Amino acid sequence: MISSTSGVCTIVAKNYISFARTLFQSFQKQHPDIRCYVLVIDDWKDYLKPSEEPFEIISLGDIAVPDAEEMAFKYDITEFSTAVKPFLLEYLLVKKGHDKLLYLDPDILVTGSLDGLFKKLDQHDFLITPHLDTDYPEDGLLPDDRHILISGVFNLGFFGIRKSQTSESFLKWWQGKLQTKCVIDHARGYFVDQRFIDLAITLFPGFYFEKDTGYNAAYWNMHSRHLSREADIWKCNGGRLYFFHFSAYKLERPDSISGHANRFNFQNRPDVKPLFDEYHHRLIENGYLKTYQWPYTFGNFADGGKIPYELRGRYRAALKTGVKITDPFRSRDHLEAKLRSIDPGRNQSPFVLSLKRLGRNLTPPFVWEGLSWIKSQCLRIAH
Repeated sequence: MISSTSGVCTIVAKNYISFARTLFQSFQKQHPDIRCYVLVIDDWKDYLKPSEEPFEIISLGDIAVPDAEEMAFKYDITEFSTAVKPFLLEYLLVKKGHDKLLYLDPDILVTGSLDGLFKKLDQHDFLITPHLDTDYPEDGLLPDDRHILISGVFNLGFFGIRKSQTSESFLKWWQGKLQTKCVIDHARGYFVDQRFIDLAITLFPGFYFEKDTGYNAAYWNMHSRHLSREADIWKCNGGRLYFFHFSAYKLERPDSISGHANRFNFQNRPDVKPLFDEYHHRLIENGYLKTYQWPYTFGNFADGGKIPYELRGRYRAALKTGVKITDPFRSRDHLEAKLRSIDPGRNQSPFVLSLKRLGRNLTPPFVWEGLSWIKSQCLRIAH
């Protein structure tokens, strides 16, 4: 029997609410008595009715995120929803009184009991799953080892944590990292929250690496996992499949397993197609076609103009100098004027600055800097 102080949570913008519904309906089929929480990072009150959802909704204002507006502007939707993760976990452990928590990405389907994970938290402070248990073949297909090396050894779409002095210290450390460095910038060694866990396992005791292939099956480890179904039970490599992570799956591309992979498709992996079909159907039932169109509150200026990512980067660069810019969401013209007034040169885009450096001095370091930045932007577009 799992303790009533256990909980499970995820994070979404409101346009992803059909994913959260699907996640927790599947979780509650296995664990009807465990409390479920969804942090909705943008304004949702004109769109959702909490009493009709299979989870408790938490608003951004409920958790203690310092300079939340600043974070919402300097990060895009993926970066921001990741950056607030340790703040949500701390809130649930401290304010809601939970002793054990599982975080699951919203694009996960639970297919088996997670009692084994909760029980492992009796002995360990943290649970994480590695991306790989078997290396990729050298066949030129994607994903490959490069993808793992730039994204991190562990996938943080799943994270288990228990209340302890170690976890309290870890969350404060993680919060500090994600407040300023939760970016997708492969060229500089950052990939939202994941790369920091590569450091954390040596800085904090208490990590347990869950290697059972039934947990966190996804496109990145499908080369070492085979699915099957016996009656209503999903299996992986002959054992139970506990949850599958549909990372980068798009309903608009129903014939594609993931936008990040070309190693597999439904023709050479017919074992996974029934599960993807089931997931597709559940998302539609949970309102995907309606809710996916809902606007992201922090995607536009107050005057309606779209916020380009390049401008978020310039805003981040200004913050690093110690400058505070109030009301960044007011308008693009307002923010551009503020940035120019601080330092007309320093706050130009990284691309322009790289070109100027190349023109002044064509030395290898400058060439590398320019090419590294361009590469990071190409990877962002590709992902």
